[in-house]
Amino acid sequence: MAEVDDDRISALPEEIKVSILSLLSITDAVRTSVLSSSWRHLWTLLPGLHAGHKLVHDLNLFPEGLLRGLDSEVAKSRWRRTVQRLLSSLPGPIHYITLASPFRDDPALPTFLDLIYQKGAALEKLNLESMIARTWLQLPYFRSLKQLRLYCVRLCLPADFQGFHQLTDLKLHTVHISRRDIMLLVNQSKKLTFFESYYALHPDPDDDNSLPVTFNCPLLKTVEFLFCEFCKEGMISSAPCLERASFFASLDGLGSLAEELASLAAPTMKFLAHVAHVSHLSFCFRVLKCLSLVDVPHALHFHQLRCLELDEELCHFDIRMYGMFCCLLKRMPCLELLKIKCDLPEEYDELVYPIPVNEYMKKQDGFRCLDRTLKTVAVYTFDLTYINTIMWMVHFILLNANVLECFEITFEESDPQVISSIFEELCEAEKASLDAKVVLQLQE
Repeated sequence: MAEVDDDRISALPEEIKVSILSLLSITDAVRTSVLSSSWRHLWTLLPGLHAGHKLVHDLNLFPEGLLRGLDSEVAKSRWRRTVQRLLSSLPGPIHYITLASPFRDDPALPTFLDLIYQKGAALEKLNLESMIARTWLQLPYFRSLKQLRLYCVRLCLPADFQGFHQLTDLKLHTVHISRRDIMLLVNQSKKLTFFESYYALHPDPDDDNSLPVTFNCPLLKTVEFLFCEFCKEGMISSAPCLERASFFASLDGLGSLAEELASLAAPTMKFLAHVAHVSHLSFCFRVLKCLSLVDVPHALHFHQLRCLELDEELCHFDIRMYGMFCCLLKRMPCLELLKIKCDLPEEYDELVYPIPVNEYMKKQDGFRCLDRTLKTVAVYTFDLTYINTIMWMVHFILLNANVLECFEITFEESDPQVISSIFEELCEAEKASLDAKVVLQLQE
């Protein structure tokens, strides 16, 4: 019998081996050059570069600790030389780039982007992260760019910016950008389908604070906002294809002071009206508390909504929040799935005061979704003890959802006595639907 070659990977076609290398970090990809002569320069055929946090770790840039090394000129120089060498070794065109600079200020980032641009301007995916950006970054015009993700950078656009015409995916996290530029970036990218923004309005002192931020996105399907940022600063003026909208509050971005909530209540309700045609809506309990401070306009209805998610940390419930929850349900006639995540923020030493269950354990009318469409409710909590904070909501739904098929509660840990107590209460709870199954599930 002929001897079988055990090195089947090396026998693969070159394009398949390059595809395998593209799944590795750049450090691991370069290390394959020692395997054999056929692998020696194979990594240079990669269509892109992942120089992320793993590269920082592999280079051991901060042997004395991160905080001591952030301003180290030796570490900066080594980082720049390494990335420069890697980029220069790729013949191009380059299709994807991930650069995560670990330094407080890295003026080399614009140089790297210019080098990428010189290799053909064929970049499709750009993921750029800086530790604490101090240098304003101006993006070259990558005509093929489809995905742009920026973290902790200062971004400015040229006056004649015409948009990234192929861009479909945009993420901005803690990006310093002016009102003018963020509107240019979003509105001039006509193929944009996904837009996520967290703390992306940190304008320079010369920025025009009176300029309203409006977004006009003909193909946008998904949007995720930090709501206290954009509900006051801007609005989605047109997004006819929008299917999913999520907006959340941060612990430091939205406190519990009444005047702070009141200042956001009306703009938040107005923002909600502009996304009322979505099929999937997500927001946190703090947004619900904010909305409870104003009346819902009579014209506001969510006729196409199929899924509602209430997410993130709980806050102190009150009667107005209960009223707002009921009011929103009445405006969602086609709701099929309700998802609730209830976790307590670290700032609370004891459980949030729940609304008394006995006051709301009664049959109510006027909820079309509860009468006809709501079939599934999924609740997640880390500790089952936290479910007590929304037990009023659990009983309300079980008592009023006539076509409910499954009410599932998933948790990760809890005291056995708590599990037994909650299970007993759910078994004895009055249910409108005879087909409703109540499931307690421990997540492994």
